Amino acid sequence: MVTIRDQLDRYVEEKYRIDPELLPFSHENYAIYRHKDTGRWFAVFIVKDRQVFGLPGSGDTEIVSFKIKDPVLTDLLAQQPGYLRGYPSSKWNWLSAVLDGTIPFEDICRWINMSYEATKAKPGNKK
Repeated sequence: MVTIRDQLDRYVEEKYRIDPELLPFSHENYAIYRHKDTGRWFAVFIVKDRQVFGLPGSGDTEIVSFKIKDPVLTDLLAQQPGYLRGYPSSKWNWLSAVLDGTIPFEDICRWINMSYEATKAKPGNKK
């Protein structure tokens, strides 16, 4: 069975030539997409118990968090089903999407693209 996460991994690899990077936390399940030139994250995948995210039910669920520079859009989306304030950071410009099929794949791709643009190096500011 192909998951939304599998589809996103394939999409980002084809569009940006970036593979997910697993983070070495001993008790956590995190993966990130990171800019090759700056090392900045533009998306983070997190798997935790639904209750950690404030979601009903039990068992694990996966989210993806991304940066959206427009605070009005972030506030609007955060009120829609399937979206959460950015996790693990509650900063206004990070938003999370639950990968349970509530949010269309194409919308998640749009937000990942927006996050990629929001976190890329500014001209003349590459590491």
